[in-house]
Amino acid sequence: MMSAPKNKTVLRPYQRRWANDPTRLALAVKAAQIGYSTASAAWAVMTCLARPKQLVVLLSRSERQSLELAEKCKVWVDGYRGVLADYFPQQPFVGADQRLAPQSDFGAPGRVRAGQTHGSAPTTSILQHEIRFPNRSRIVALAANPETARGYTGHVVLDEFAFHADAEAIFKAAYRQTTLGYSLKVLSTPNGQQGKFWELAKQLGLDVGIRPPRQPVRPGNSKIETRNSPEFRSSNFEFRPSPWSGHWCDAYLAVEEGAPIDIQAIRAGCDEDTWLQEYCCQFVSQASEWISAELFQGCVSSEASSEFEVRGSELGNAELRTPNSERVLYAGWDIARKRDLSVIWITELLGDVTWTRGVIEMAKMNVVDQVQEARALLAGVGNGESGVGSDSRLPTPDSRLPTPRISRMSIDMSGMGLAMVEQLQREFPDQVEGVEFTAPVKERLAVLARRRLEEGKVRLPDDPRVRHAFRAVRKSVNSAGQSRFDAGHDSQYGHADHFWAFALAEAAADSALNARPQFGDASAASSPVFLGTPFDEELAPMPLESRF
Repeated sequence: MMSAPKNKTVLRPYQRRWANDPTRLALAVKAAQIGYSTASAAWAVMTCLARPKQLVVLLSRSERQSLELAEKCKVWVDGYRGVLADYFPQQPFVGADQRLAPQSDFGAPGRVRAGQTHGSAPTTSILQHEIRFPNRSRIVALAANPETARGYTGHVVLDEFAFHADAEAIFKAAYRQTTLGYSLKVLSTPNGQQGKFWELAKQLGLDVGIRPPRQPVRPGNSKIETRNSPEFRSSNFEFRPSPWSGHWCDAYLAVEEGAPIDIQAIRAGCDEDTWLQEYCCQFVSQASEWISAELFQGCVSSEASSEFEVRGSELGNAELRTPNSERVLYAGWDIARKRDLSVIWITELLGDVTWTRGVIEMAKMNVVDQVQEARALLAGVGNGESGVGSDSRLPTPDSRLPTPRISRMSIDMSGMGLAMVEQLQREFPDQVEGVEFTAPVKERLAVLARRRLEEGKVRLPDDPRVRHAFRAVRKSVNSAGQSRFDAGHDSQYGHADHFWAFALAEAAADSALNARPQFGDASAASSPVFLGTPFDEELAPMPLESRF
């Protein structure tokens, strides 16, 4: 049992989540100067004290920063009564394959001058800072490069990884050195939409600058290729849980959890890009544009359409030829009456990919006719059956063929939409879901829509109206740290109405995707867009004697 600490350092909740996370692979997107390096140092010390013969390698951007991190580790060591360790700063980097100097009484090497190893001439200008414990555990802090990352096998911390030179090679080397069951903890403030840290953050959905509803983030199942696996003869893939956990903490969350930060003073002293990236955890690059031109174009397909097709699919891909009676369609409806467009976005779910099958615009259409349009879609009826007038936007080339029925429609119920939603819910209680466009709900809708686009799970029509609406969405952060998504009013293209209709349709389809049993998990889940109050997940604690 370890002795109680004699100093008064107390980690805040976000620091404890990071230090106590037992996951082998962990990543943190965090604001500057909120104490994550201190928490990483605490984790390194506790790892060494908890078990003998542990090695924790701390890789920082520079030698000076590695010395700072080693000093933070020393503070933690000094803070425990009865814990003895030897500290040797500014020693030459020797790697795992070179002989160390004779050991002291506590298993630490004797002092060696910078630039030389024991019994040899100077071999390197790279310096490391080492702490050795009586149980033969060690902490080694040094500047990061591919050579130092490959120098030791053990637990690795990549501190401020977004700013490491040659980050891709460093990550490969560090990951290789931890594959025998050691931990890899990666943390940094953002540094633009580029580099390995950004790629890792994207995989965990931590690249959008929005607080996750629960922490740590636990990604869903990942598709793993199993080409050589005999038990998967009919398929070359299986789904396995992701090994990563994610942490996110901007300046606002840090203040909520006790950090002594003056938000207003910091914001007043820096430009907008610095504020967003260093303190709001946003990967700044075309920062305000939510859907980039490249992201939109990457999801455009000639087999997607903005013209709603009543007939069964006649596309060249055999998998897409489905009779109307068997097609599963979802829809999102962004309601407007006078100033903006009222748009219904229709999508078909094939596997885990949504294909746009129609975009119905209703410009300045009266409420009664709009409801009739939606009713016809939900009922799945064609010409002459829906009661829609001659000005209906539903094309019906063959009245003998039924219109494919909308399985689920998510509708904007803000303002005038409330009465329309209530009316349709009485007629189609299992198909209609009202969504109140509050700021948190719009945030979740926008995040879900962009995540689906980034994953390549969406097929969009090459339509200039749709393209303009997607590109018009802008993200900003108000003085309270809350994200806001909005677009300017345009007399020709509306108010990003197509995007919000698309986002609602994706949320409707996502409910069905989450309801499907996953590999190794038969439980069903509802759409993440419409979850209740967010909460922090309690972590499985470390043993009592090694908790912070």
